[in-house]
Amino acid sequence: MVTLYYIYLSIVLAPILVAGIIVTWLVQIEAPELAFIPAIIFFLPSLVAAVFVAYWAPKYYDSIIYELTSDEIVVKRGVWWKMKHTVPYSRVMSVDIIQGPISRKLGHATVDVHTAGYTGQAGGTSGPGTRRAEASLIHVTNPEELREKILSRVRTRPLFGQPEETLTELRKIREILTRLAEKLEPANRKT
Repeated sequence: MVTLYYIYLSIVLAPILVAGIIVTWLVQIEAPELAFIPAIIFFLPSLVAAVFVAYWAPKYYDSIIYELTSDEIVVKRGVWWKMKHTVPYSRVMSVDIIQGPISRKLGHATVDVHTAGYTGQAGGTSGPGTRRAEASLIHVTNPEELREKILSRVRTRPLFGQPEETLTELRKIREILTRLAEKLEPANRKT
């Protein structure tokens, strides 16, 4: 994962550094006393970004924790802003594997866990990548195995809780409705 972030950084910084070299060279030819200005404008922010990513990426990688408990999926991560997502298996509707070309070459992917009706910050838009997952297990090296492990646990769970609990609740509701109907029946005869 850290390698992936370094690759992303180099993809972003390469054109900036090339532009900085060209502009600095052109300024050096025309006004050598001002050559330090484009150098500062292009190279200082690039250096700051590189140092930041070199510091942050390993710490972020170390902060990522995934747990597949007996009842739920727990995802924790974050260096400064900590994030924790908990998704019960009974709410999982689909599990997707997302893998870009660089991630595929490096041998890792993101496993997205979706629940019914959850669209996250992307709202109700459509199209690939617009519907956010309730939990994302990022930069995993065994995405197919992890997806199957999650789906096997999902398949053993009833969709809406335990059948016994549902049946007990329905019986309680029927008793309440029966008592309510009995109370209302004398009132209905009078009218």
